[in-house]
Amino acid sequence: MSTSTAIITALKTQLEDSDSLSYVKDVFLGVRDNVTQFPCIIIEPLGSEESDAIYPSQEIVLLVAVHGFIRIMDKDLQIIGSGAIKGVMDFENDIKKALSEDRRLGISGSDVNVTIGATRMDYEAYPVRNLVVEVKIYFRQPSEART
Repeated sequence: MSTSTAIITALKTQLEDSDSLSYVKDVFLGVRDNVTQFPCIIIEPLGSEESDAIYPSQEIVLLVAVHGFIRIMDKDLQIIGSGAIKGVMDFENDIKKALSEDRRLGISGSDVNVTIGATRMDYEAYPVRNLVVEVKIYFRQPSEART
């Protein structure tokens, strides 16, 4: 049975287990102060929308922000890395590869579908760069999942 908590947990597991992101130190649920391990990912749920059109189930769209933080000392490699150094564009690509590995998030027998939306990039303070990948997760939840 798919629930929002099961979906978020499966998303975290998929990002942690992806070979594309094997260099990531931590995957956190929720915003953190004073992050010291780089690169890291923070998963932040932004909201959800549901429809009762197929009672006794709800179709739910869960909007999630996947934040990536990377620290690169070499100014020339911050955007596009080289070799073992991943730039912010490389990090974005690796997150998207990990999200695309299983669009059902490993949840068998469910109507789960992950779609990747827009990416925004920013910088906190040199040498930290960050990006946010917007992810929409469509799934169906039985009405009794709320009981």
